[in-house]
Amino acid sequence: MTKSQEKQAEPLKENTPPKNNSKKSSLCCKIISCIMTLICLFLFCESIGVTDILKRGIGYLSDLFRYNLVAFLAVVLAVLVVLVVVVVLIAALIVYCVKRNRRATSICLDIIPFIHLCKMSTPDAEPVMRRGNEFGQRTRTWSGGSIDPYEDPVSGLERVSSRSQLNRLSRRRREDEERLRHRIEPPVVRREALSSMYESLNYEIAENELYKAEEKKPMHHLDLWRQSRNRWIVCFFIGVFTAFVAASIDILLHYSKTIKFDIILRGLMDRCDEQARLTGAACLWEVEAAWIVYDCVLVGIAAFLVIWVSPIAGGSGIPQIKCYLNGVRIPNVVGLKTLVAKAVGVACAVGGGLAAGKEGPMIHSGGVVAAGVSQGKCALFGCDIGLFKEFRNDRERRDFVSAGAAAGVAAAFGAPIGGTLFSLEEGASFWNQNLTWRMFFSAMISSFTVNWILSWFNGKSGWLSWTGLANFGVFEKRQEYNVWEVPFFLMIGILGGISGALFNYLNTKLAEFRKKYVSNPWQRLFEALLVAAVSAFLAFATLYIVDDCKPIGISPNHTQVTQLWCKKNEYSAVADLFFSMPEESVKNLLHSPINSYRTVTLIVFAIEYFVLTLWTFGLAVPGGIFIPALLTGAAWGRLIGIAIEGLFPNVTGISPGKYALAGAAAQLGGIVRMTISLTAIIIEATKDITFGLPIMLVLMIAKWVGDMFNEGIYDTLIDLAEVPVLGWHPPKMSRNILAEKVMRSDVIAVEPRIRVNRLLQILSTTKHHGFPVVDRIEESPTNRELPDYGHVKGIILREQIMKLLRNRVFTPDMDSPDTLTRQGNIILADFLEENHDDMDLKNLPLTYEDEQCWVDLTPIMHPHPLRVTLNASLPFIYRIFRYSFS
Repeated sequence: MTKSQEKQAEPLKENTPPKNNSKKSSLCCKIISCIMTLICLFLFCESIGVTDILKRGIGYLSDLFRYNLVAFLAVVLAVLVVLVVVVVLIAALIVYCVKRNRRATSICLDIIPFIHLCKMSTPDAEPVMRRGNEFGQRTRTWSGGSIDPYEDPVSGLERVSSRSQLNRLSRRRREDEERLRHRIEPPVVRREALSSMYESLNYEIAENELYKAEEKKPMHHLDLWRQSRNRWIVCFFIGVFTAFVAASIDILLHYSKTIKFDIILRGLMDRCDEQARLTGAACLWEVEAAWIVYDCVLVGIAAFLVIWVSPIAGGSGIPQIKCYLNGVRIPNVVGLKTLVAKAVGVACAVGGGLAAGKEGPMIHSGGVVAAGVSQGKCALFGCDIGLFKEFRNDRERRDFVSAGAAAGVAAAFGAPIGGTLFSLEEGASFWNQNLTWRMFFSAMISSFTVNWILSWFNGKSGWLSWTGLANFGVFEKRQEYNVWEVPFFLMIGILGGISGALFNYLNTKLAEFRKKYVSNPWQRLFEALLVAAVSAFLAFATLYIVDDCKPIGISPNHTQVTQLWCKKNEYSAVADLFFSMPEESVKNLLHSPINSYRTVTLIVFAIEYFVLTLWTFGLAVPGGIFIPALLTGAAWGRLIGIAIEGLFPNVTGISPGKYALAGAAAQLGGIVRMTISLTAIIIEATKDITFGLPIMLVLMIAKWVGDMFNEGIYDTLIDLAEVPVLGWHPPKMSRNILAEKVMRSDVIAVEPRIRVNRLLQILSTTKHHGFPVVDRIEESPTNRELPDYGHVKGIILREQIMKLLRNRVFTPDMDSPDTLTRQGNIILADFLEENHDDMDLKNLPLTYEDEQCWVDLTPIMHPHPLRVTLNASLPFIYRIFRYSFS
């Protein structure tokens, strides 16, 4: 060891950090940087008029305190509630971090992943770190300088020079500390426990003796033709009934809007103006209180339906439909009670002023309609019309639910092509050409029917002028763009990807917080009411604070309601955004003239609506993300258009509307990470094919940028719900993982002929969906690691065993003629109809004598199940399991 090394090693032995002459200069640099940042922030706020907003807010509070003490106290109470919520969220984050016992540096690395730490040690130091301890624990050794190659000897912080390196180090540290502290189970064990919570749907055709006997019938070809015809009939009714559900939601919202805007707001405002003219006393708080109460009543109804009637109806329902189409059975996901709670709840949630959309839940509603129509019966009321019995199985029901999802998108946006592509890209896990035609047929029927119903309701009977629930209008002039504008569209895509990734990250953390701390039904109801009250209060506060009154002639979309607090012949641009339905606000941002909104109005609205959407998505109410994301993106996209117009004042053809459209697409694409279907939906909704290329570029860039940070919001919610969904591709770097390493060693097998009591014992002690049927091995088992269970003869499902027992297909003597008679009476229709809800062994009325009888599984079992060898790789098994049952 050299002398210089001895000098450096001595203070380390005494656990004292070496002196660093650059510490004072580094501190001065940080102080100067903070001062410059504060100055820039102040200048930016001054330039966009934030100081004016603060002055108006203080003036608003002083006026309330002077004229109406009750209203002043109400406003202060609302502000305190918001502050309490923020403090609780911050405290929950701190508690979460403390419970995980992270170090301060780990918290900093999580909150600010792009931080750049200064290098404080000598550049020529060559530290060495020995690895190989348990769970990757570091062992500090001395070899010429620093202790850790990434750690500063003075501050103890890790030196990083790139974001990727920082993320890698942060993730490695958290994993090591978690494994050391909690001894976390290996991922394979946790996945195994997770998968046992869910039952998979049966998409495979069992070519057993019953199936072959059915095919040998003389008129079987006519049965096949009848099934093909009935599939088209069912798809027709799926489109019609989905359109009726969509139209019903829109009509409910129409009457809710009439009560809210015409009776409450306009009526109270007229009375308030008359009172102010006669007495000089303001009565703003009465209008605001009535508005908040009405919103809370509607949101309370929506929350009640989700919390106590049908919990599966919460949210948009797209993750649930995606899981169902992937082959995961989720109870009540396609039930009639779910449909009623979904339709009524989304109408109340949107009518209650929440930052939610009614278009996303239409996809779930369409899937429920399809599942119900295709079965020809209703389990809720116990009625059976006797139709479509051949479709009462998981395979056929899956295809019809895919068609229902496409019909839901078509009814929501008037986009049958986009609906078909959406079901392909985001919904259906299995696909074929015939299914594509039937899905497009359902989507087209749904779009036509909802167009006809809403046109008739709006007084234009016979004229198909109402394309869907979300009508974005048509640009008056043809939207053209120049080549030099393409980089700006790419920039919008990047911003959309970053904004969407931030939204998904924050919403995931909020969902984890709700899952842990807001699990009580009354807590969930209170949260929904709180969000409704805060949303209404922010709308009124922003309307009063931000002064943006425009002459009536500027915007053709103004109404009498939007003239709040403005002079005669003027309207409020803020009210044009906050006091309109979300679809109308999107239309206003797309088609309003250039000077329709101030810059500060768009900034405040974009930030507020982003936060409200973040808080609302995940509440115990039905509601989607499509329209709120489009509205937020349209606001900041229009801001970019205004900025570009200011940079190039002499260039013609720059329209803020087309940048608003690009921003809307970028924001939604950055959140949901869809490309093909979203491009088609936006083109069909705006009826402007010229803008197809920029929209496609924006969505592709938004998806690529967002995928660098996290997954789409639907995949994130599925992971958070711990549903074992199979993706399109197997895990990477898994070809060296073989079947014998991931398979269960304790296989539960059954014999072709088995007693009833043995079957009951197996069904009551296991959660398996299927059981291999093996013959008996007479010789003694060999000494191997894996036990010998016999030769596989087939596989039988739990549900098929239940049907055998329920239909009493068993006999005391397997060799008696009565056995043949009983099995001869079994027909294929009895086993094609699958009912996953009746799987309780307590519902089987079996006596002790029945339990001693024998069951022959041979006619029912699937004799040709797929097999893999012990040395088959995990990707090979994954592809077989993922694609072989379509």
